[in-house]
Amino acid sequence: MPLDLHKIGVVAGAEFSSSVRTKSFLISLLALPLIMGGSVLLQVFMGSQVDTKPRRFVVIDDAQAFAPTIAKAVEGYNSQLDAAGGKASLPRFLLEPVPTAEADAAARALALSDRVRKGELDAYVEIVPGGEGPEAAPKIQYHSNNPNDDLLRRWVTETVNAEVRARRFRTAGIDQAVAERLSRPVATENLQLAERNDAGAVRKVDPVRTMALPAVLLFTVFLVVMTSGPQLLNSVIEEKMSRISEVLLGSVSPFDLMMGKLLGNAGVAMLLASLYLGAGYGVAVYHGYGDVISPGLLAALVGFLFLAVLLYGSLYMAIGAACNDLKDAQSLMWPVMVLSMLPVFTWTAVLKNPASPMSVGMSLFPPATPFLMLMRMAMQPAPPAWQVILGVVLATATALFCVWAGGRIFRTGLLMQGKTPTLTEMAKWAVKG
Repeated sequence: MPLDLHKIGVVAGAEFSSSVRTKSFLISLLALPLIMGGSVLLQVFMGSQVDTKPRRFVVIDDAQAFAPTIAKAVEGYNSQLDAAGGKASLPRFLLEPVPTAEADAAARALALSDRVRKGELDAYVEIVPGGEGPEAAPKIQYHSNNPNDDLLRRWVTETVNAEVRARRFRTAGIDQAVAERLSRPVATENLQLAERNDAGAVRKVDPVRTMALPAVLLFTVFLVVMTSGPQLLNSVIEEKMSRISEVLLGSVSPFDLMMGKLLGNAGVAMLLASLYLGAGYGVAVYHGYGDVISPGLLAALVGFLFLAVLLYGSLYMAIGAACNDLKDAQSLMWPVMVLSMLPVFTWTAVLKNPASPMSVGMSLFPPATPFLMLMRMAMQPAPPAWQVILGVVLATATALFCVWAGGRIFRTGLLMQGKTPTLTEMAKWAVKG
């Protein structure tokens, strides 16, 4: 049956108009900036909150090789806090005496562990001798009921290491101050490659351009797809449950109806993306990154976003047409969800090495191409032209196949009632029509 472009346009316009006028669109429009902004503010707030509760601990050092050093370091640390005055920004350390009532080491460790569990201590530290000779180093055993609180653990480790290092220098007859001055590390600058038209200019690598931009592009496509796809599924199920779809099929073919709804949804997705990117571009200009997205990269973003919406939107519509309610749809959505989550699972590996075989292979895998190929295009080294062209061809072919298969499932499932079909039955619908 030939496509009726007029009817497709009418359905697309109606779908777009009804979507942008709903409260859910406004909520989805505001949800992402609010969630991301709130997350950043919360992280900043949480990072500024320092737990200043004193850390109480015990040091077990039977040989008394490092306990006096730690006790002296505690006094110096606390005196520096007292000298700073004002509101405390770091917790005080309170070193408590070692209990002597226990008969053996096991009983002592059990008693100290019980005190840590009761909250009387934050930790206890055991210093185990490391043998004889200048190269021997003690073993630090840190016992705590809160292993993620590493403030005290790091401080004790640094204090003991500094003492071990000083003793080694004295044993070797080396002035520690001179040794530390001579062992200062050499800084490394991360620079871009020289360009012929730059006349030898040296440019430093900008993390915003090399790391932040690719991540922003990938997650923009991901969030738009994840926002628009499930809404399209819900819309199809609601129309099927309310019998509206049966009325519409009296005036338009199933495939024209699906294409119209899909294109209307693509328009909504493009509107969302333009609003988000417009706001992001304003922030970039304010911080001096107005040129961060080139016209070619912007065109690639629009093209890959459109392909992603067509690909995943058709799959979500097919699932919605085959199901009778949202509960049934949840069991059929997991393959689509897994496909859409693949780029999120692999994007950090692609970011570290965009030219690796894994990165190239994943960016040429059609369901992941709109996300990862776009990301690679914003990085250095950029993918060769043949990889971009091949990725576009494969993603376009896959999107068209999904629209075709989804249309056949949509046509059969839209009028189906009763038991929800399995994935195998939906595949048969796509093959047999």
